[in-house]
Amino acid sequence: MKKYHKDFDVTASITDKRDGTARLVVCDQYGKKVKDSVHKNRPAAVRAWKRMCS
Repeated sequence: MKKYHKDFDVTASITDKRDGTARLVVCDQYGKKVKDSVHKNRPAAVRAWKRMCS
């Protein structure tokens, strides 16, 4: 399942994988990829996104 989060004109998509991990891809307002990382699970990816926003 893919879910999008938007804050400060930056968009993040979090995709759940079958093995339980979650992939976080962050793009700026122009569509350029800023960060691409794999996390242990969805809550860890959401926490990483929140840390980037603060």
